Amino acid sequence: MTASPTGLRAADPPLAGRPPHAVHVAHSDRELPLLAVDIAAFGDPRRDDEVQLHLRSSLYARLEEAFTMTGLPWPGCYREDRGDGALVVVPPQVDPGNLLAPLGHHLNAVLRRSNRMASEAAHLRVRVAAHIGRVHGDDNGVAGTSLVHLFRLLEAPAFKRALAASGADVGLLASDHLHGIARACGGFFDPAAYEPLAVRCKETRARAWLWLPGPGARR
Repeated sequence: MTASPTGLRAADPPLAGRPPHAVHVAHSDRELPLLAVDIAAFGDPRRDDEVQLHLRSSLYARLEEAFTMTGLPWPGCYREDRGDGALVVVPPQVDPGNLLAPLGHHLNAVLRRSNRMASEAAHLRVRVAAHIGRVHGDDNGVAGTSLVHLFRLLEAPAFKRALAASGADVGLLASDHLHGIARACGGFFDPAAYEPLAVRCKETRARAWLWLPGPGARR
């Protein structure tokens, strides 16, 4: 077992695509960029098994495409499938602000393109939550309070309502911690493009920051 450049401990061959038990976090004292993605309305009655399998395949293809466009190392990320979505732990050397911009814009662009010829049932719309924090690995996968917070953002009812009302193909909700780091680093990040959103989900009460593509980017 060797430590990889990603900060995750993995057996050879590289960790990409390997099951969760094959990957361990080597440096739990390091904050890692985190993404959680969910297919909106995955359980819609119009979506039978065939449509759901198509949506899952399309989700991973679009994520890989958007990561590549952004310069994020998709093959070097730790990934867990969540049935109707995915967890992605990004290597620590990546600028965490890149999880917000330009990733959101690139994901919106590839979704718009792939959805142009899709039926209503096969139209892929996603919620993305982004955070940064410590992650701990064991033989069954990864855990930690940072991941709990990440998924509370993803499942926040206010986030679901905002995406549904917008008609957009993608909505991105950044934690207050990640938003602050991205704001300090500058780069492609535009703070004016994000609106504060009060998150209330189970025990979590937090402020987060919502990005939705502008009306011109939704057509």
